[in-house]
Amino acid sequence: MMPKPEEISAIVLAAGKGVRMISELNKVLHPLCGKPLIYYVIKKIKEIGIRRILVVVGEEEAVKEKVKAFFENIEFVHQKKPLGTANAIQQAKGKIKKERDVLVISADTPLIEKPTLRRLIDKHAREGNSCTFLSAHLTFPEGYGRVIRAGREILEIKEEEQLSKEEKEIKEVNGGVYIFKVRDLIRVIPQIYPNNKKGEYYLTESIRLLRREGRKIGCVLASEKEILGINTRDALSRAERIMQERILAKMYRKGVSIIDPHTAYISEETEIGKDTLIYPFTFIQGKVKIGRGCQIGPFAHLRGECVIGDNVVIGNFVEIVRCTIRDNCRIKHHSYLGDCLVEEGVNIGAGTITANYDGEKKHRTVIKKGAFIGSGTILVAPVKVGEGALTGAGTVVLRNRDVQKKEVVVGVPARVLRRRSNG
Repeated sequence: MMPKPEEISAIVLAAGKGVRMISELNKVLHPLCGKPLIYYVIKKIKEIGIRRILVVVGEEEAVKEKVKAFFENIEFVHQKKPLGTANAIQQAKGKIKKERDVLVISADTPLIEKPTLRRLIDKHAREGNSCTFLSAHLTFPEGYGRVIRAGREILEIKEEEQLSKEEKEIKEVNGGVYIFKVRDLIRVIPQIYPNNKKGEYYLTESIRLLRREGRKIGCVLASEKEILGINTRDALSRAERIMQERILAKMYRKGVSIIDPHTAYISEETEIGKDTLIYPFTFIQGKVKIGRGCQIGPFAHLRGECVIGDNVVIGNFVEIVRCTIRDNCRIKHHSYLGDCLVEEGVNIGAGTITANYDGEKKHRTVIKKGAFIGSGTILVAPVKVGEGALTGAGTVVLRNRDVQKKEVVVGVPARVLRRRSNG
């Protein structure tokens, strides 16, 4: 049986500098499908019911601030010098000594799945292990620590630089996710000594020490994708592709059609209704909600907190930012709409632009029900186009010069030509 949430805590290791990323940005803050790597790790931990989460950070405040922006009630532990994973636990042990078990996971493993974490915790409790960790079988295990066994029995985990020539042929690798009995972990951590030129203390050494005491060690197999650690730009790119595959698979299950999954990009937060069709080279970023029966793309870009209604067409080279587009609207060609409310049944002609930024602030445009916006229209926000109104091709509607209900306006600046008698 899985332990109760109050009986288990989690430590997220986020103090490493990530020098192989060759970046000024901390490794765990690099974006994956629009969110920092560490976001996915903490989110998964919370989703399996663990309430108490400690994040081990270095001297940078940026990691703390980013985590606080997404999550509440996270505790932070400072590791002043990057002296390895066991040293990180040493800094945190005073805060976990009253817990029964602790999950330890690196912040750079965003692809781990909830069912795998549940299996890990369940096996640990069921077998009464001192430590249970994730492993995986890789065709090309270079770069990973190896699981050393005698038959089926786990003896230790060795980092790659510690391996003999024969041990380098082992295909079972350490997945870098562990759950420990806290009392056992606290007891062996002080016995770990640095064993490389950098003077780092490896948490993997705890496996050998626990085995020497006769403690039970177990492992759960994970997939190669799940244990991918993001240490390089190449690994980050592979993680993007894997995450996109998962997101698109979720969309297929909800009745969404995606013509070319290799060129569509959809963020983790996006919601799309059934019978919507996504054309190639569509980029949907952030908290975007799209209704049923829509057509999006090709070459469309939706970002920010957009809400798109049902049966909406957003076509070639259209960018939508922080907009609400209601049902049955058509925005088919070469347009930019930012900070807009577009009501039902509006047609937006090719080349329409909402000039929402005055150099200091973003302003809102409202286009009321049934309006017809002619090709090349520029709407200088803040401005409102009334219900059933029409703008002629090339019209420039200046800020605060609202177009009234059913008015037809043309010219630069816009002037009233007549009123529409219907539609």
